[in-house]
Amino acid sequence: MSELKKASDRLGQAIERLDKALANGRQSAEDARTLALASTIATVERERDSLRVDVDALKLERAQLAQALAAARERQAAARQANEAVAERLDDAIGSLRVILGV
Repeated sequence: MSELKKASDRLGQAIERLDKALANGRQSAEDARTLALASTIATVERERDSLRVDVDALKLERAQLAQALAAARERQAAARQANEAVAERLDDAIGSLRVILGV
């Protein structure tokens, strides 16, 4: 019986070692997933920060373009007024010439 008892004890110890190894393996897999997730989060945060910089640069560019557009619209309005004034003066001059020429 003592040999059977020893074999049974060794089997029990082997089972305990297997259970510990399995638990350690599970913990290692969880640790690996946690590290991978942390790495992914860090990558996403870096990309987010980079995109924020890009968005800020685009907002600044948009503001500059809006100012340039407003200035161009003002110049266009001034040119339109000048064209209208010139057209009116030309019409008056043509009218005066017609009167003089009797046309």
